[in-house]
Amino acid sequence: MPNNLLITGQIRSGKSTLLKSMIDPLKSMTGGYFVQRLFVQEETRAFRLVDIAQESYLPNRHVEDVKAFSDIIMIKGEGSPINYEVFRTIGTSSLRSAGEKKQLILMDELGTMETAVPEFKEAVTQALDKDITVLGVLKKKANPFLDQIKARPDVLVLDMDYWGPDRVREEVRKFLAKNHYLEVNNDA
Repeated sequence: MPNNLLITGQIRSGKSTLLKSMIDPLKSMTGGYFVQRLFVQEETRAFRLVDIAQESYLPNRHVEDVKAFSDIIMIKGEGSPINYEVFRTIGTSSLRSAGEKKQLILMDELGTMETAVPEFKEAVTQALDKDITVLGVLKKKANPFLDQIKARPDVLVLDMDYWGPDRVREEVRKFLAKNHYLEVNNDA
């Protein structure tokens, strides 16, 4: 039986929002990270990497200015490079800490930028190898790192585009109940 569950699907299909609704009641037992999309005047302006132990799980956030954040991965439209250091620091430490102190690990999301950071990729692999359940989002792309994760026998991947949000939500609920994170309600 897979110990880890990852949701994939097209950009902005509700993967992180669905995962947030499932994780919120389990926040005290959850560690790991999420990528937060920052909006300025209704436009996506930047992405940051956030340790869920440090901040509430908010996949989208409206702000006045993105430059006030030190954990920015990338600012859109400014030709600025990707800040790989946040994967080395926040990403790696949040996964290692979750593996030592928590009962559930969040990885929202695994994609393409972090493939250039061996320390982060190693922390992801170590987290997936643990007996602790990993819930996460997997970018719907192909690259050796993501393909290796998808091929693992201990990983269940649910595709929002194929199953739809209601079915994926139900499968995540069943998965969490089967792994003793939620009470089973056969009436639901």
